[in-house]
Amino acid sequence: MEYSQEDVKWPKTLFDDDEERQPGLHLGDVIRSIQESLGIGYKGDGFNDMQLTAEIGLLWEGVLSKIMRDKYAVRPGQIIEDGIWMSPDGLGEDPLGEVPIVLEEYKATWKSTKWPLTDNFPYMTQVKSYCRAVGTNVAVMRVFYLMGDYKGSGPIYRVVRITFTDLELEQNWDMIVTHAKKMEVDS
Repeated sequence: MEYSQEDVKWPKTLFDDDEERQPGLHLGDVIRSIQESLGIGYKGDGFNDMQLTAEIGLLWEGVLSKIMRDKYAVRPGQIIEDGIWMSPDGLGEDPLGEVPIVLEEYKATWKSTKWPLTDNFPYMTQVKSYCRAVGTNVAVMRVFYLMGDYKGSGPIYRVVRITFTDLELEQNWDMIVTHAKKMEVDS
C-alpha cells in the first residue's frame, strides 16, 4: 500500500461563489473596525487557516439559505442604509405570529454553547443592524455549534429568538454610523 497526504490551503471557493458584493462600505467592515478599536477583535488563536474557518460559516449560511427559503425565509438582496451595505440571510413570517416579519440569521461557530449568544458582540451588532434596516425587532438565529458544549456533546444546532427594543436598535445603528464616519475621516 502507498499512502500520502498533505495539508493544503482551502481554495476559497465559497467566497468566489457568493453574491457579488456591491462596491463601498459594508457592515462587516464597520463591525471589524469597531472591534479592533475596542481591542476585542478575534485573533484566530488556535486556528491555522482563518480563511477556511470563515468558509465553513459561509457554507452553513449558504446551505441554510437554500433549505430555509421554501420553509421559513427568503434571502433578500443586498440593502444599503446610510451608505452602509448589508446582506441579511433571510426574512420570513414570524412562527409565533407576534410580528409581521422576522430576520433569519445563520451562524456556524466553534464557541461553546455555554456562552450566551447575546454576549457575542459581532453577531449582536450585525443582527441589530439588519433588524433595523428591514423594519423588525425580532431575529431568529439558527446556530450550528460545531463543538457543542466542548464536553463531549458533539455538534449542537440551536435556534435562538431575540426581541430587541427600538432603543437598542437605534443606539446600535448610531454606533455603526458614527464609526463609519470616523473610518471615512481616517482613510
